[in-house]
Amino acid sequence: MKKILVAFLGVLFLSNIASASYIDKQLEEVEKNNKYSAVKKYVKTYNQYKNSEVKRIDNLKDPHLIVLSEYDTISDDLYNIKLQKDEKVYDKKIKPILAKNMNSINVEPAAVDFYKVYRISERLIRANNLDFVNWRVAIRKSEDVNASSFDGNYIRINTALYDSLFTNEDALAFVIAHEMAHQVLGHNQRLAELTRRIEKYERYVKKSTNVINRKLAYEELKRMELSADTEALMLLAKAGYSTEEAMEAMSLLSVLPNVRQFYMTHPLAKERIQNIKENIAIADPNWSNVGRENIYNSDVLLCKKSSDRVSIIIMKTEKSKEFYRPESLEQRVARIAYMSYLNGNMEDAIKYFAKLADLNNDYIPYLYISYANEYLYKQTNKSKYLKNAKTAILTAKDLNATESNVLKQIEDLNNL
Repeated sequence: MKKILVAFLGVLFLSNIASASYIDKQLEEVEKNNKYSAVKKYVKTYNQYKNSEVKRIDNLKDPHLIVLSEYDTISDDLYNIKLQKDEKVYDKKIKPILAKNMNSINVEPAAVDFYKVYRISERLIRANNLDFVNWRVAIRKSEDVNASSFDGNYIRINTALYDSLFTNEDALAFVIAHEMAHQVLGHNQRLAELTRRIEKYERYVKKSTNVINRKLAYEELKRMELSADTEALMLLAKAGYSTEEAMEAMSLLSVLPNVRQFYMTHPLAKERIQNIKENIAIADPNWSNVGRENIYNSDVLLCKKSSDRVSIIIMKTEKSKEFYRPESLEQRVARIAYMSYLNGNMEDAIKYFAKLADLNNDYIPYLYISYANEYLYKQTNKSKYLKNAKTAILTAKDLNATESNVLKQIEDLNNL
């Protein structure tokens, strides 16, 4: 009996310990809760962009020899008159078309949903000279927080993503611009070629070899996603949307679970965020003026409901005289080098001006390399920068011996 009593008391004692240990278990969870906190991730990402104002360096040597985007200036008065005329067309010709629900078994969004998506898409299209083809934009019922792009300029936004961002037009515009970027950069064709390559290896090559090939294909898909993000920033800026406010889309992405299937073909959210942050810093400040000119010189694009009952068709215009042209390698390198210089990132400026010199063999990159090294010399007093500045300007002189800015820089350096 005594043994039974002792055993019973022991069980009771252990039971009391177990019941009291829930607090301890909660304490153990605190670190995990902080590590995985969706709010913490969201705020961290959000603050990255709220505090990412780019500061330009004053009093830099700059003879303005690097030409970024060119545009005709449209006065505020003329531009506002144009926008008012466009609003009348929207009210008369577009709203009546999208006044009723789609009445689809797949998705039954309010009419304002499609009108909002139309206005964002149409603005992106006109600002970027993408009105030479029809575009289809769909809102599709799905719990998957995603958007996608298909052949035939077809963009699909899932309701889960739309509902998460519909109060922020800048963020929704970034999503649409990202999918448009896939189209204009020909990523669907590249994807088709990658798919055929993988299928070929699966048939004829050992599995171990195909694992390597598949991995390389996935890496290329990830590069395409980063490229689409980068191009989307240009589309967005030309349409006059805020890249800062648009990054709520990235904040949302950062708190989604790292689903293996998704991240096999997409970069991690933190990688995409860093890519965007770096590209915002070297964005062309003239892009918004380019888009403004394009909108001023174009007409409202008409639309109609598609036969699939989940999408709208934004129709091309026969008046389009310009076509969207992605930056050439030389144009992009020049922009990156020049904006890095203006931002005071001299090491990057030197790196990319050197790359530009390899592309065009002109004196201008060497002149700016000399400027950047001179700036670093004055900041650090390290002789290597003065030596580099002199070497670069002599190369510039070899390429253009009579250019006034080159001669002036040689004189300035000799006086240091």
